[in-house]
Amino acid sequence: MSEVSFPGDGQDGEQPPPGVPARDETAGVSRDGQGRGGSPDESGDDRLDGAAAGPEAVDDAVGTAAGVPEDDWDPDAEMAAYIADVDAGRARIPEEWEIEGPAASISLGDAADIDPAVLAAMVGPDGLGGEIFAPDRPADVMPPGPVLAALTEGAAGNPGRLTDNQLFGAMSAARRLAARAEFLELAVLAEFTRRRESQYEADKARNVRPGRRDGEFAADELGMELVTSPGAARTRMDLATHLATRLPATRAGLAAGLIDGYRARLIWHYTQILADADAATADAILADAAPTLRYDQLARKALALAMKLDPEAVKRGKDEARAERQRVEAAREDSGNASLSGRELAVEDVLASKAHIDALAAALRRGGVPGTLRVLRVLVYLDLTQGRDPLDRLTPSTAADTDTVAGGARKPAAGNVDGYHDGTSQDGDRDTRGGAGSDEGDTDEDDGEDGGDEGGGPGGPDSPGGPSHTPAPFPALINLIVPAGTLFGWSTAPGDAGGWGLTDHTDTARLIAAAAADPHTRWCFTLTGPDGTAIAHGCARGPHPWTPGQGGGNRDGPPPPGPDPHQAAQLAAFLRRLNITLTPIAKGTCDHRHAEDRYTPSRKLGHLVRARTVTCPAPGCGAQAYHSDLDHTVAYPAGTTDECNLGPPCRHHHHVKQAPGWTLEQPEPGVMRWTTPSGRVYTTRPTVYET
Repeated sequence: MSEVSFPGDGQDGEQPPPGVPARDETAGVSRDGQGRGGSPDESGDDRLDGAAAGPEAVDDAVGTAAGVPEDDWDPDAEMAAYIADVDAGRARIPEEWEIEGPAASISLGDAADIDPAVLAAMVGPDGLGGEIFAPDRPADVMPPGPVLAALTEGAAGNPGRLTDNQLFGAMSAARRLAARAEFLELAVLAEFTRRRESQYEADKARNVRPGRRDGEFAADELGMELVTSPGAARTRMDLATHLATRLPATRAGLAAGLIDGYRARLIWHYTQILADADAATADAILADAAPTLRYDQLARKALALAMKLDPEAVKRGKDEARAERQRVEAAREDSGNASLSGRELAVEDVLASKAHIDALAAALRRGGVPGTLRVLRVLVYLDLTQGRDPLDRLTPSTAADTDTVAGGARKPAAGNVDGYHDGTSQDGDRDTRGGAGSDEGDTDEDDGEDGGDEGGGPGGPDSPGGPSHTPAPFPALINLIVPAGTLFGWSTAPGDAGGWGLTDHTDTARLIAAAAADPHTRWCFTLTGPDGTAIAHGCARGPHPWTPGQGGGNRDGPPPPGPDPHQAAQLAAFLRRLNITLTPIAKGTCDHRHAEDRYTPSRKLGHLVRARTVTCPAPGCGAQAYHSDLDHTVAYPAGTTDECNLGPPCRHHHHVKQAPGWTLEQPEPGVMRWTTPSGRVYTTRPTVYET
């Protein structure tokens, strides 16, 4: 229900009766601390009478002051008056859901932008119920703000009483509120960005050298607050700035809840390369269309519009991206598998490479290699990137039957093998190529129908190139982190493959087998405590080829607290064979037992620091400590070279730490406390191994 105070000067706006002081006034003392005569106490003492005698005396004085009436509120009389109002039709008995559900209090200030007639309807007998979200009721189109927030909170507090129609109305309201929240965040962020850029430009004009300029690491400052990378933070800063300065229509749509945050980002992304005038034109068109377009439709429309307005700008942006960000990228899939891709490549190169892979896949299929074209493309891709010839998989008889190109070479012509051209084979298989961002571009109409995919596709245990095959040896330069139980086959605890992330016990075992077969692999052992942090570490000298155990692991219930006697003996024998001596890692306090009287830490000390903290200790940074600097928190020689004063920041955050306004402290070994120019403080702690 709504509560609106009466106008006046008294408590909550009401005017006290004539001659009677308000409840928070004592006799003879007005609200402004002056006596009834309007002049201050002539003694100059601004204390209440009796203050020198203590708080009890003050309470007694206030409670018995002349003119203050006794509290005469009579609950029985109030209830009788309410019942009389109900009988007369002037009041109603609340519904059960109104008593049990959350209350919604709306002030006139909150509702300042609401039409009075609409507000009257909302605070009426049925106003705050679910009906308010029906298509013909005010909340279904109400702009985001405190009133809509209160109504949505009330509806979400008891959604079971809403009809399906009202549920959609409440969901729509919540989305408008989320868009408004995004607008508010970006509005504040735009001001932060403006301040830091102003500071940076001022120092640049004064010829302050790079790395020492105020505002130079603003993205890192924001990244620590958002717990994200500096690159992602910089992107958000650019978005906020462009919305505030170049995209007024998109900004207004976001503020009104008509355009969500991702649509606003799409519009910014495709207009950032345009000149201000063209960006303004695109902004007006795209902001108007955005609410009714899917994300992919909006992206396509925005790109097409940018190409029409300034095709040269689009080409420049494409060329710059190819020059600066072209790369081969390996990443972890959400499923736990991995991906390998070329990014920011020329379109013609991608089409040519894809046609070559398609042609080889068609040749393998013609030669009798089992699998659909989808499976065979993956097989060809892996062969080509691991130095193997995919056609070596053909038997001599089938290889002789394959078509050859000029000179008798046993490699098919790209895009034209056995009738396979432009995505179509003689067998009727079609390669439906999707556009950018499409995940539908490599489907086969006959997948699973030709009897060649019994293994379940490329990831199946029996499919060509599947994980049942022995992996090629490789050196464990990615710093595999493997639980001892998983190493010996006792446990199914996950491993950690450096920057790749967690690997399940089967993948971990295969990675161990591949790493153990390479002579460049080096073995190190980190002992973790009950809290998952490192407590000791040691490394073996030289190569140690080894075949990991094939135990079934602990598959029933939670893992045991530790190895049983047989497993402990097996682990101890392994460590003895590797000749590993474990060195304790400082924790909590530092006894300086590993302090070194030199600037550059030894390899052993570096291993202890990096085993304790396996990533850059800056909040939001995931750079692997294996590739990071070993930095003195307090500069050497004032700071010692030991575990109490060393950390593994990446090179970038090493520079950030030295910039004006930034402070880094290490109150305990591995506990890093960052203070930013804003005065915000962020603390990171030693790595907790997910084992």
